Amino acid sequence: MVKYLLKIFVLTAFIFVTAQNPAFATNTEPLDIVNETGKTILSLYAVPVQKKDWGNDLVGHGVMSQGDRRIIYYDIDYHYYKIKAEFADGEIITFKDVDLIDMWRLSIWLNGTKYEILKNGRG
Repeated sequence: MVKYLLKIFVLTAFIFVTAQNPAFATNTEPLDIVNETGKTILSLYAVPVQKKDWGNDLVGHGVMSQGDRRIIYYDIDYHYYKIKAEFADGEIITFKDVDLIDMWRLSIWLNGTKYEILKNGRG
């Protein structure tokens, strides 16, 4: 009985501490990322510009073909993000300082020979 109560106490304390600690608290918003490039994306990354590495591949299993989308949850405590896409033909593109605040959809598209990001806001 004492072991059980001790486990409950430790678990409760952990939940309380992590909920109060900003390092564990996140304010997230969903973001729909759409492939409008006409090409196949093998991997996709979106991280705050302050991060040194690219984090986890957002494509997950499989690929993102034309029109495919992924819903991610981004931390609104970070204003600007960097985004990288790696295509099946070996091409890699990056965008720096992408403002995601109040965005609900972000499309990566190819405008002639130039890649661009189209954003749809929540406002």
